[in-house]
Amino acid sequence: MRSAILGGLAASILLASAVPAMAAGSGKPLTPAQLRAALLTPDDFGDEYTPNTKRNREALEADQAHTKKCAKAVSALKPLLKSKAAVFIDKEGDPAGIKQFALSGTSSTMASWKNAGMVMVRDCAGVKANTRTAKVGITRLSVGKVGSWAYGIRYSKVIPEMNPDPIYATDLVLLGAGNTVTLLVSDGYFATFDPGLSRRAAELAVPKIRNAQKTAS
Repeated sequence: MRSAILGGLAASILLASAVPAMAAGSGKPLTPAQLRAALLTPDDFGDEYTPNTKRNREALEADQAHTKKCAKAVSALKPLLKSKAAVFIDKEGDPAGIKQFALSGTSSTMASWKNAGMVMVRDCAGVKANTRTAKVGITRLSVGKVGSWAYGIRYSKVIPEMNPDPIYATDLVLLGAGNTVTLLVSDGYFATFDPGLSRRAAELAVPKIRNAQKTAS
């Protein structure tokens, strides 16, 4: 009887430990159409946001990365920037907005993207390129506990004599949700940058992805 109880307990422990691992990257990858349906929309942010017809597929340029290591880390995001599942959103009347790119894949693919996020933060956060007139640098960015994992950085350029707010700033947030990885790029020129938009977008994006995965399973 004791061995049967111990055997049942061991099986229960193994099953319980397997559930989170299975949830992290299991399930059939979403199709491009399913991914597109799960993307953010202007309506998610309110009436002041509209579609961006320019569809600029850039994240952080090499001269903004400043170091070879950071430039290489950002370059690793190119497959996401080329994804067919992408959306481009502007804040109406301002040179600011957010973009989202998504890909779905196997658990090993998601592990590779998670590593890419870790490398991006490791090699980019802390980079500084200040000049006599400008404060330029990249810092680590947190968007809270969203998805399976999330890594972010923020680039900003401030000219104190002109304005205490950035003349340009951009956030890169790479996050995983089950079998899907998504990249959020929020930016703004001439003091129009919204420092809270990336967190808001991440909190909105993950439930939409999770719902698409639930529907597809």
